Amino acid sequence: MLGHNREMVRHRLGGVRHQHKSRFEQFKALLARGVTGAAGAASAARAYKEQAEAAEKTPRFGIDELNDRGSKSEQDMVTEEDAASLANGSSNVYILSLFRLGFVWFFVFLCLCFLVGRLLWIQVLHPERLIQEGDSRIIRHYSYEPARGLITDRNGKILALSVPVKTVYADSQELNDKKVTHDPELLRKIAAILEIDPAELFDRVQNPKRRHVRLKQYLPLNKAQELAKLEVPGIEISDNYQRYYPTGDVNAHLVGILNSEGDGVYGVEQSFNQYLSAEAYTQKAKKDLSGHIIENIGVTEKGKVGGNLVLSIDDRLQALTYSALREAVEKHQAMAASAVMMDVKTGEVMVMVNYPSFNPNDRSVFDSSNARNRAITDTFEPGSTIKPVVALAALEAGQISWTDVIDTRSYIVNGKRIRDSHSMTSGTLAEIIKYSSNIGMAHIAQKTGPQQILEMFQRFGLGAVTSSGLTGEVTGNIHNNRSFWSEIDKATLGFGYGLTVTSLQLASLYATLANYGARLPVSILRINEQPSYAQVANVNEIRRMHSALGMVVSQGTGKRASIDRYMIAGKTGTAHIARNGGYVDDYISSFAGFAPVSNPRFALVVVVFSPQQGSYFGSAVSAPVFRDVMTRALQLYNVPPDRS
Repeated sequence: MLGHNREMVRHRLGGVRHQHKSRFEQFKALLARGVTGAAGAASAARAYKEQAEAAEKTPRFGIDELNDRGSKSEQDMVTEEDAASLANGSSNVYILSLFRLGFVWFFVFLCLCFLVGRLLWIQVLHPERLIQEGDSRIIRHYSYEPARGLITDRNGKILALSVPVKTVYADSQELNDKKVTHDPELLRKIAAILEIDPAELFDRVQNPKRRHVRLKQYLPLNKAQELAKLEVPGIEISDNYQRYYPTGDVNAHLVGILNSEGDGVYGVEQSFNQYLSAEAYTQKAKKDLSGHIIENIGVTEKGKVGGNLVLSIDDRLQALTYSALREAVEKHQAMAASAVMMDVKTGEVMVMVNYPSFNPNDRSVFDSSNARNRAITDTFEPGSTIKPVVALAALEAGQISWTDVIDTRSYIVNGKRIRDSHSMTSGTLAEIIKYSSNIGMAHIAQKTGPQQILEMFQRFGLGAVTSSGLTGEVTGNIHNNRSFWSEIDKATLGFGYGLTVTSLQLASLYATLANYGARLPVSILRINEQPSYAQVANVNEIRRMHSALGMVVSQGTGKRASIDRYMIAGKTGTAHIARNGGYVDDYISSFAGFAPVSNPRFALVVVVFSPQQGSYFGSAVSAPVFRDVMTRALQLYNVPPDRS
């Protein structure tokens, strides 16, 4: 029964909906047939309303159905006003739809304009912020420090270079946090690569408060690769350079070394440190996630490449001289020895060697007492090697001539006896030079006076540093400001006491003598142009002095310095060492000379400090070294012989 009632309700509701739809269709048909005007529209509306009221009287079968039908009737109802509006051809419904559509499109257009404007603003007019944001994710700054400059000899032989290595640091806190310090096997592997004791490694990294501990300053690249493969957290490997000296102890004093900060502390490394040093570049580059450089953008902080130095020395002669000095020191049990050779024509230093030396590549056995360059730091009284200059001063002052005969018998001055090692009663200036008579030179010095002699010393460069530019060079002392000179002081000045010089100063003096009094500036760097000179003495007198010094080697005290087929000029020197306010029974043995006499090319000075074994005279100790080194120099540079 209930189901039957439901079917009847659905049937009646369908009929009601059909009636409403029919009435609405009829209403539209009236309009379509031409019912116009307000009266016609009103009439159609009344007819539609009457049909609707008749439908209202239809029996209802339920509350829900009435509500649904009532709502539908209200929705479908057309008022007189609506009919009038339709009759006038201006539908409010259509007008509202067009307004909404226009509003939507206008809103869309505004949004589009805003987006385009915003994109134009941030990407075209003001893109800086976006560029900055992008760069912050891929652009990095990094520093690159070029290698320190090379040092070579005059022929291009490398004396010092910087080798790429790695420096290893440890972050103790991270090593402890990651339990690396609790892994003995890993610590042993690290210690083996770093070539340190495992216990020492543990002591360095066990304190977590130490964040930056240097484990190894210079680690070879292959070892660094082994360490990197372990991927130990807290181990940092950075780029570095290690200075290497291929010639070792031969050139150690002249070339010098670097300290732990990479600055020169001895020799040329210190003297030209600023020129040799490199300064780091700061560059900007694009990098990928792995840190690899994709593109170098530019330099943000300009650095400097280390300059290369070409020294004036010849490494071949350096090595030979070093061997000769070592042999002389060992043979005579001397304290030390130095040698300096100069090119007479240019003023370049060809040789500057000291013995004993040190190994610049092994700091574990470094001894600072052997690190100083004695050729420029150690002074000594030159002894008889200074006699030619004293004689030139006397000749210039007109106190003596080459033909004067001078008394050479022993005599006493201020209670001190002056004597000779070679006995002679008298002699000319040439003979006094040849046999190195102290008595004859004492008479000449007393007669000339110290002022004339000291002035000549100054002209030859004594009492002042040379122009070598080497740090640590001392001036020596000629006491040119001394107000009072006793007779014994005047006398001893004639044979090289009462003044001090360095080996380099004495070599420069003999180079000036060899160059006929034309004094050239001393250069430790190779020069390409002939430098200017200063004429310091009479050329004719110096030519005669060349002959006298030639006789020293051929006939006098310097025979052991003679070289086959070459005429050698030189002078021996043997001077007591002053110590504790007086002279002791210890000596400086020296020989200074040049070759060949006919057209001098090289000047060489050899000084041996405190020989203890065998003879202590310069003729026996230093002259043989002079001979060996000068022979090799004349051969290497193809200097023509001047004697048959």
